[in-house]
Amino acid sequence: MRAMILAAGFGTRLRPLTGKRPKCLMPVMNRPLLGLWLERLSAWGVERAVVNTHHLAPMVEAWLERRAPAGLELVLSFEPVILGTGGGLAAARPSLGGEPFLLLNADVLATAPVPALLQRLEQSGALAVLGLVDEPRVNTVAVDNGGRVLGFQGQPGLPGGARWLTYSGLAAIHPRLLDFLPAGGYSTLVQGIKAALAAGELVLGQELDGFWDDLGTPEKLWRLHRRLAGSPPPGLEHLAPAGPALLAPQARLHPQARVEGFAVLGRGAVVEAGARLRDVVLLPGARAAAGARVSRAILGDGFLARGRIEGGAYA
Repeated sequence: MRAMILAAGFGTRLRPLTGKRPKCLMPVMNRPLLGLWLERLSAWGVERAVVNTHHLAPMVEAWLERRAPAGLELVLSFEPVILGTGGGLAAARPSLGGEPFLLLNADVLATAPVPALLQRLEQSGALAVLGLVDEPRVNTVAVDNGGRVLGFQGQPGLPGGARWLTYSGLAAIHPRLLDFLPAGGYSTLVQGIKAALAAGELVLGQELDGFWDDLGTPEKLWRLHRRLAGSPPPGLEHLAPAGPALLAPQARLHPQARVEGFAVLGRGAVVEAGARLRDVVLLPGARAAAGARVSRAILGDGFLARGRIEGGAYA
């Protein structure tokens, strides 16, 4: 079994945090999203994972060299010019082989067993099985009662009785779908699926059980930490901290600093004497200076917090 992780994106909605850190390495309780996915792929028996890179690619590559799970072959697909969710697949095609594979967006966190999508694909003969979730504000995928994908929002001729859901960023893909993508240049997965549907191919959607979030904004990332620190959803209990403060290696929380709610300190982060934190995430190297008052915020890599900070993300 093989998989592809889409990790090349700029993380625009996660700015300013992604100025120094690619979104695939954004930590959840000090554990990068990419690492969480690689652990799960290894546990599911995936033998090869292809990871595409572009934004801050050297940082991703250096991290993978140190953290790759044993027994999981990693193949990097560097994009000098970003190629999109479709173009990235087309460029990585030689490394994906001729069998169906899993496709994952690196910035998604979910508890559903993604290989179930692959089983559905093999049983149905579909060209793709999209993992779907119900997010009424952003539902753009039309499906019928049997789970067949009919099209996407904005396409003409879709039936009025269609059910609308959201693509989760998780899918099972048959390599033949890549025939419906341009051979080179920028393209999207949706372009390929639209072309396949127009040719009469079967594409299915399957609703995912359990927790799902795309963690696409600093607010979503902060809310996830707050939830994990309080009442973690089933399947994510292993990410819950044992106490109010979670410290990565080389992080320092001064005994005279005060934590209310939760505080997560990444590698090398420092909270000086007299600082007060309430529900704060510090990415690696961030620092809360003596006397700082920081509440409900994320401090980006190397950021120095002084005075009073209330809410938001800083880098």
